[in-house]
Amino acid sequence: MTIETVKIQSQGCLINGNMSVPNDPANRHYQMILDWINEGNTPTGADVIAPDYVALRTGPDGYASTGDQLGMIADGTQAAHVAAVKAAFPKSITGGTTLAAVPAEILTAAAYKLFASQLADYTQAILRLGKYVVSVGRVELTEMQATGEQLWNEETMELEDILESVVTQTAIEAVEPTVEVTTYSDDIDAEPTVSTITNPLITADVAERAAAQAVVDATPQPVKDA
Repeated sequence: MTIETVKIQSQGCLINGNMSVPNDPANRHYQMILDWINEGNTPTGADVIAPDYVALRTGPDGYASTGDQLGMIADGTQAAHVAAVKAAFPKSITGGTTLAAVPAEILTAAAYKLFASQLADYTQAILRLGKYVVSVGRVELTEMQATGEQLWNEETMELEDILESVVTQTAIEAVEPTVEVTTYSDDIDAEPTVSTITNPLITADVAERAAAQAVVDATPQPVKDA
């Protein structure tokens, strides 16, 4: 579904003028709205309907009930009451519909989702860049670790851990820089040709590293700090 417009309503949102979506993070269309906002789009605020002078005069703050006005006629205050209501709600009040501000809640929810997505992408990109370069390979790394056994040291008069060298990173040989590719012609009488190309493993590694670096470069600093 393509979202064209999103209008805020009292209990949710209206997509494209015909689909009501609740304010529920578990709703997939609500998540689509957040993505739509993060793409640079802005929802429309809810309608704010302002009543005109007729609605105000006949509303709860307007004219008194017929019974009350009959009592006012009897005591001579009805004309003043009517004048006061007309003065309070003049004919210049024409009413109309305006748009409310977009609620901060949905904008905040979109911002949080974008932040989480950028953080996940950044984390994966850093992990990818941390892998060894296939054209270079990697060296073996070792470190001394305790075996769990101890030996009495006559000089220090203390038990000391027995250490042994443990491989913490195995060595991986660099891949061949080039490979030969045999190409066969549709002509059954033609001899196949052999060409030398960059090793596809290297090509893929370079492309993946470039994509990961692009993600890192595009990540906002607050996300990196997180």
